[in-house]
Amino acid sequence: RVSAQVEHMEEGLGEWCRLEYIHMCEIVPPERLLFLRWPAGVEPAGLSMAAGSSGPPLVTPQGLQELRAMLPGEPDYEAAASSATPPPRALPSWDRICLLDMDAEDALEPHDVTKFDALVFGGILGNVHELGEGKYGSDDRTAELRDLNFVHRRHLGPMQMTTDTAVLVCHMVLEEARCLAEIPFLDSPEIGENVAGESAARDQGSQEEAQGGETAEVCMEGFRYVARRSAGEGDWEPALPKGMRELLIRDLDNDILGQL
Repeated sequence: RVSAQVEHMEEGLGEWCRLEYIHMCEIVPPERLLFLRWPAGVEPAGLSMAAGSSGPPLVTPQGLQELRAMLPGEPDYEAAASSATPPPRALPSWDRICLLDMDAEDALEPHDVTKFDALVFGGILGNVHELGEGKYGSDDRTAELRDLNFVHRRHLGPMQMTTDTAVLVCHMVLEEARCLAEIPFLDSPEIGENVAGESAARDQGSQEEAQGGETAEVCMEGFRYVARRSAGEGDWEPALPKGMRELLIRDLDNDILGQL
């Protein structure tokens, strides 16, 4: 089974990251989920308890570059293997690891499940820039990982995703054998809550107007989410971590996206 290895690339563990990581624990079994560069003093069991999973995910303070040096055949293998604390899970061979990268030439496909033992995700949310004509770019923080010269890289489409969304999409492609074209998405959704406390979300590309009373909304400009049918009316809504909608609305005046 393919494991998910998330390189944590933020200072500490903010609420945004915590909610995303809990969502990942709901998607991937704990024995197949490894967080790299895990911040000191943060207890990983809290993620699994919130997610209701069978145990905590694997964590290590080491980054991917350090773990790669411990692989047999690497130039610094002997020194790294003797001096570093062994990680909770050894990396597979480098040619069985794939980096999820928007700049990759090939998309992830169901048959890739036989090619890879681990997928690497950057646990980051970079700034998104509108390029015009409905296209978006980012500040490409994945470059920090790309410099490790991966043998394999795959993309999940032309728009940026939050890390938990990328993990969910990879699960749907590899574990459920669904091509990207078969997965329903919402692009740049407007996520909000109306005065009655009911959730509301719309695809920005849709011309339909939201029904009901006044809403507080934040537009996730440039981001793509997996779409799911909501209860009741059956509208399409983005698959968000539990508590993320409330966090977005609560921090609406603080421009949380601008800070990220």
